Amino acid sequence: MECKDYEPSIFQDKDKVLKLCRRLRKSSINVLSMLLEIEEDEIKTILWELEQEELILEVDGIITITDNRKKDKLSNRNLKLMFTYQSPETIDLIIRGFCLNIPPQKICNLVSVGKTCLCSYYAVFRKMIYERQYKELLHRYNITHQMGKYRKFFEKYAYFYVYENKVFVSHRLFDLSNETNFRFDEMRELKRMYCYLARATTHHNNEVHIYHILAEYIWRNKKSFKDLYIDLKENLIA
Repeated sequence: MECKDYEPSIFQDKDKVLKLCRRLRKSSINVLSMLLEIEEDEIKTILWELEQEELILEVDGIITITDNRKKDKLSNRNLKLMFTYQSPETIDLIIRGFCLNIPPQKICNLVSVGKTCLCSYYAVFRKMIYERQYKELLHRYNITHQMGKYRKFFEKYAYFYVYENKVFVSHRLFDLSNETNFRFDEMRELKRMYCYLARATTHHNNEVHIYHILAEYIWRNKKSFKDLYIDLKENLIA
């Protein structure tokens, strides 16, 4: 699905497009443009982002909604509901433990929460970190189509992009026209980050959620505990 470059401001109509797709169940660019009174080129760009987020599927011009709720157990976990079972003090200790990169099997000695439950909290935190950076990557890529680079972790390929010397990771490779190659400084930053990620993931064997783990370590890189704590508590799980 091709799209043109637009400023991020056009994505204010993203929710409208997604809601209409859900209501219609099957639609087309022409129908969406006519009903929403939005230019077709803008509709194409919004649909491209929704497709990368795996919220819609476009086949032979027909747009349908995808249902990913059964693809990953993490998708069915509600963090706010999980927090209702814990005291504010316990929640704060879990957040601090994650930001300090303390393993769940050690944190469980400080709180009355089992290791399996703590692992679930950590997994949801990582998922939220990945999803936020992935959405930012989509916006940046829509403005400047960059040719992604891949690196292999375990048996999976992770795709990397660098904007303003900030590294992003994706579970899929974007492929639009007029892509630009990495500049020298961007390639240097990717190499530096890859060395860091290769060392950081040495002790992980969670291949299923490797993209979440990579995003987590990118998020941690060069940040103090205070920065991580504030970002996680005030921005990601507010």
